[in-house]
Amino acid sequence: MIKYDRLNAILTLLEKNGSVKVTDLSLMLGVTEETIRKDLDTLENEKKLKRVRGGAFMPNIKDKEVPVPLRESMYMEEKEVMAKLAIDLIEDSDSIALDSSTTCLAIANQLLDTQLKITVITNSLDIFNCLKGNPRIDLIGIGGNFRRVSHSFVGANAQSDIARYLIDKSFISSSGLSLGIGPTDNSEVESLVRKQFMIQSKQTILVVDHTKFDFRTIHLISDFSKIQTVITDQQPINDEWLSFFEEANIRLIY
Repeated sequence: MIKYDRLNAILTLLEKNGSVKVTDLSLMLGVTEETIRKDLDTLENEKKLKRVRGGAFMPNIKDKEVPVPLRESMYMEEKEVMAKLAIDLIEDSDSIALDSSTTCLAIANQLLDTQLKITVITNSLDIFNCLKGNPRIDLIGIGGNFRRVSHSFVGANAQSDIARYLIDKSFISSSGLSLGIGPTDNSEVESLVRKQFMIQSKQTILVVDHTKFDFRTIHLISDFSKIQTVITDQQPINDEWLSFFEEANIRLIY
């Protein structure tokens, strides 16, 4: 297949599915992954898609979130490491909140391998489906407006639902983390749900991989005063973060 035909095929798949993966395109179009990456670079230069690690997506002007199918395949090993660290903080009888991040989906998958008897509150359809068959988990799904890009429920109804509960520990992820400012999000509606989880919780655990440090997006979730623990996959890249967490009395786990 010549390049022109490949580019059109990629755009057709993008219009149909919203996102594409390099590995899938390589198999489907019968070319190497390196060729697919170059094709995606060409289309990005033409402003027809947005490249991310492992694939590409067609961005929404108002919502720049990377679609769930792509996020699930990004930094998989790092998410598994952080999920195992998160599981160590959960005790029997805890009530925990898991947001709609793929990092929290990794935590949910790890819960299936434990004997913990807990309550899980989530606005994520994928996490709900992951845990719905586990008899040890009292599962509470938060309703609201369905956000397809994240497979989550958001909006005023979701926030009011969350406000009915008193939560022991909330596990929250974010799109970015700015020193002295706090965690930020690409989505306003998702940031408000995450903030509500934090308000209802005795303890908030922020779970972010190393790429989120010193990266800021538009919607502030909360300042650091609402966060007791930060879990990441490796030591922050500079001592300034270590000093900040120590001064703010925030426990850092990696």
